[in-house]
Amino acid sequence: MMAYTRTYDIPYFLVDQNRNLRITALMQFLEDMAIRHSEECGVGLDFYAEQQVAWVLAKWDIEIFKLPEFNELIHVLTQPVSFRSISGFRHFRVTDEQENLLATANSLWILIDMKRKRPIPVSETLIRAYGLAPDQKTPLPIQAPKPPENDHYLTHITIRPGDIDTNQHVNNIRYAEWALDSLPVDFTAGKKVKRILVDYRKELREGDDVTVKADVNGQDGILVSRHTISGGTTAACHVNFFWENV
Repeated sequence: MMAYTRTYDIPYFLVDQNRNLRITALMQFLEDMAIRHSEECGVGLDFYAEQQVAWVLAKWDIEIFKLPEFNELIHVLTQPVSFRSISGFRHFRVTDEQENLLATANSLWILIDMKRKRPIPVSETLIRAYGLAPDQKTPLPIQAPKPPENDHYLTHITIRPGDIDTNQHVNNIRYAEWALDSLPVDFTAGKKVKRILVDYRKELREGDDVTVKADVNGQDGILVSRHTISGGTTAACHVNFFWENV
């Protein structure tokens, strides 16, 4: 398998009040790595534009062991693991300068025909560009998030032009940001996120009316905040955050 590694430093504008990298910024680094790796393989943004296709993120399963701090250097590794029909699985590892493991992530991506807005089969040419063989089809383990059972926390979102990405829909990181922002400060204070599960179900666009519904549930001694982001009456995304005390 063809792996790709890049080093990032943690700038001040991406840290939280504790000087740790924001969770959503970590997700942005992972997304950036997927795009940069595709560019390295010759099947990046120009290729997508020419072929009128795009990889659309469908699922995240992220485990966080320790968030890096301001001005720290991190090394992010990514590699595609397998392709199955219309989808591809991609793995990530984040380490510090001493090679301590900070985070891992498994992800599922769907190849979309941007003209017809439909999934299409991944070609053998595209598979081999990533250094894999067409018979590598073993999926990565990705747990599905559970939707909230009530709307204990309820917020409404106005989509802004800055929320839209190169695929002309709301960027996937925004869903996680909206989910986190739906929780009160007195809940998140003194806690840290150990795991993130995301299931993207429907794209949202500028002008959509967005509602974020959330509740909190205990699971195996850990608090889990369960979120659903909806456009109208349709669920666009489910997100779960697993919290533990600092």
